[in-house]
Amino acid sequence: MIKIKVKFLTPFLCLLLGIGVLYFWNYANDLHSRFPHMDFSRSRLGIASWYSKTDRNINERTASGEKFNDQELTCASWDFPFGEKLLVIDTLNGKWVVCRVNDRGPGKRLRREIDLTKAAFRRIASTGRGLIIVAVIPTSQKK
Repeated sequence: MIKIKVKFLTPFLCLLLGIGVLYFWNYANDLHSRFPHMDFSRSRLGIASWYSKTDRNINERTASGEKFNDQELTCASWDFPFGEKLLVIDTLNGKWVVCRVNDRGPGKRLRREIDLTKAAFRRIASTGRGLIIVAVIPTSQKK
């Protein structure tokens, strides 16, 4: 068994914490420079899923009247207006995608925050995961 002296452990943990803080600061700064109009007051944290035209009970048209295309970067949400662009960040790996709200969902009984199209979900996680924990931040209002 390896013994580690406590006097060496404390500086090491402080160094790791400092590196983590710098990484997070750089990540947040990068996102803020790309999306200067992020509205954190309306941001949400929750579960995201994906849907595709091959799923059961998927309509040919979205709630906004557009033709449904699971290869576009769009999403379904009850909390944001049609046309609003949302920054969706996978909290596990830090990958993000910007998608436009064009549909309503997910089903309220499912207690999910947002449904992404298959293409949008694939940008941030493997579709095999099915459900992911995400941060959803509005980046701009509908024009």
